[in-house]
Amino acid sequence: MGIREIRKSYNRLGWSMLAYMAIYQFMSLPFLLLVKQFWPELLSETWFNLILNEVIQYGIALPVAVLIMNSAKAPKPQEVRPQRKYRLSAGEFLHYLILSIGLLFLFNIVGTYLNYLISLVKGSQAGNIVEQSLTSYSIPQAFLLTVISAPIGEELLFRKCIFRAVGCYGEKAFLFTSASLFMLMHGNVIQYPYAFAVGLVFGWVYLRTGSIWYSIFLHAIVNFVGGILPLLGEDVPAIMVGLSILYLVSSGYAIWIIWRKRYFRVRNKPELVEGALDAALINPGMMLFTVASFVMAGYIILYL
Repeated sequence: MGIREIRKSYNRLGWSMLAYMAIYQFMSLPFLLLVKQFWPELLSETWFNLILNEVIQYGIALPVAVLIMNSAKAPKPQEVRPQRKYRLSAGEFLHYLILSIGLLFLFNIVGTYLNYLISLVKGSQAGNIVEQSLTSYSIPQAFLLTVISAPIGEELLFRKCIFRAVGCYGEKAFLFTSASLFMLMHGNVIQYPYAFAVGLVFGWVYLRTGSIWYSIFLHAIVNFVGGILPLLGEDVPAIMVGLSILYLVSSGYAIWIIWRKRYFRVRNKPELVEGALDAALINPGMMLFTVASFVMAGYIILYL
């Protein structure tokens, strides 16, 4: 694979991510202005805002991003196998689930500590978009958003579609591209570390099985544990106790797996040419998307 093809692929990939982010974040504004003019009572309904955002995500943002991303596909040489067809056993799925929950907990500590340090520099509490978003919805609404909608949309985009765009450059390229873009799309300091960590696991599961459903189910359960159980635990102390034990066990398991360096054997073919990393990172699409993510994170820190 030549430098020109790599730069073109990643440039289109960056533009697709930027389009997805911009549409998802801002396309609702004209609709909200229209609703404010004719049906202002709807603005106070959280179900209306949630459904509007989901329609924009699946009806506009995702199709536009995929359309741009598809133009980034490079020819796949015959020796590259895009997926490994493999059915996970219950034990293997449990392994990846516990590993993901452990990474979620450990790297959430990292993100929370970074947010704390920023708060010290800022002189006031930095915004926490995760907490603010979840507490603004009822539990059924939060469940729909985090356990059903997000895993389906994000796995289709960040695993299946991104593999189609850059899988021809090898499994390492796909894994780090998928996890990095998944991280940047979250657009906030608290989620950056754990989104990258669990994104690597989700990407690996997709590579190993060749099925997007495994990563969707894995993503859904992780979001349920990290997003819904804490909300339920506010009224049921036993849930918080069980969740604390789960985090303790899973984080220990994740540390052990990382220490032993087991379960992850990534194929390196095809070998990338010298300068491939620079070509993937230094292009207008990827640079603008990265800047947009950091701008969003900065806005959250300063104003939310």
